[in-house]
Amino acid sequence: MRHALEGLLDASPGITRQIGGPIDHRLSHILSGTPAAIAVKVFGDNLEELRAIAAEVEKAMLPIPGVRDLVANREVLTDTVPVRFDKTRLAHYGLTPADAAGQLQTAFLGQTVGVVNQGASRMDIVLRLEGASRRNLDDVRAFTLQAPSGAIVRVRDVAEVIEERASSLITRENVRRKAVISCNVAEGHNLGDLIEEIRAQVDPVVRNFPGTYVEYGGQFEAQKEASSRILLASLAVLGVIVIILYSTFRSARPVLLILLNLPLALVGGVAALFIAESPDLFRNIGALFGHGTYVAPVVSISSLVGFIGLAGIACRNGLLLISHYYHLMEEEGVAKKDAVVQGARERLVPILMTAMSSALALVPLVLAKGEIGSELQHPIAVVILGGLVSSTFLNLFVVPIGFDLFGGGPRKSRGDSISHLESTQAQS
Repeated sequence: MRHALEGLLDASPGITRQIGGPIDHRLSHILSGTPAAIAVKVFGDNLEELRAIAAEVEKAMLPIPGVRDLVANREVLTDTVPVRFDKTRLAHYGLTPADAAGQLQTAFLGQTVGVVNQGASRMDIVLRLEGASRRNLDDVRAFTLQAPSGAIVRVRDVAEVIEERASSLITRENVRRKAVISCNVAEGHNLGDLIEEIRAQVDPVVRNFPGTYVEYGGQFEAQKEASSRILLASLAVLGVIVIILYSTFRSARPVLLILLNLPLALVGGVAALFIAESPDLFRNIGALFGHGTYVAPVVSISSLVGFIGLAGIACRNGLLLISHYYHLMEEEGVAKKDAVVQGARERLVPILMTAMSSALALVPLVLAKGEIGSELQHPIAVVILGGLVSSTFLNLFVVPIGFDLFGGGPRKSRGDSISHLESTQAQS
């Protein structure tokens, strides 16, 4: 759908485009003031110079691979009639610039002097010159100004009236005028790598104009902050998982065996990202074996969030197995080797059923790649689905073998459990 819409807009001359979802545009507006993922902001004092810099920056960014929806300086030049008063001449007639401008505004733009009520309608009474007296610049130059002292002077004698084109939009940030060149990231390109390429092309252009400087804004700034926060959140989640598991088993061995599911899940998540986000899958596979150029898949913030969610799902599978092993050994007196085999058989259906139900719910999000609005959900779904597949199947082979080799025996004997149960029943 995106490609069809881009083709339609490209065939329409004079149209600039920014294609994306409403959430994506809203976030970009909050971060950089533009609906695009990347905003190159050039600051200076001279508007003409800023326009020239924006044109040069646009020309430098256009050939960069990965740049999409490039828009430079969204301003429109309109016809204006500035009136520049000579303060010395005005003072000679006893007028101030404010008095003269007020008379011109009343004569040509009008001033509301009253309101007429007609039934439920209210209409303003506006005082201004008749239409025949305000048609062109000569009418402005010939307009008569009157001083409080009664002196009369024409506008052309105390002011310069010209026609020029001026910008309809003057944007500022931190009191400085700025020109904004914005763009999005094309599919198959990484936001961080694209920013570095843009810097390399734009910085030399801006350095040619003394008194100006450039700043880079947009989603990549939020990506840096979010990456550090996600790292802290991941460590916090891992710590909470370890505390909960250790409080349950009172031993480090089963905790480590359950955490073994994390790398098993990461294998599937990374492989799924490689398959889904590679610009050219077969070329990248060939590049891994030394043939061709490798293009790194896009790893977004949504993908990192998916890995955090995957951690809990992967640990759940290991917990189902390990807890059942201990139950068989401690409560039913099954030998360790037999408990590993029996527990894996008995937990096969629950593990597959929970994993399959989660996977089926993620399939529509994975298939929605490229649709407008899928930028956030698709990477999360890809990571979780890939991790589910790898952790579910590897968990049924790796964890039983690991438990058999390093899991240790039962924490208490079956006789202790029966004696504790009988004593409880006798007390009751």
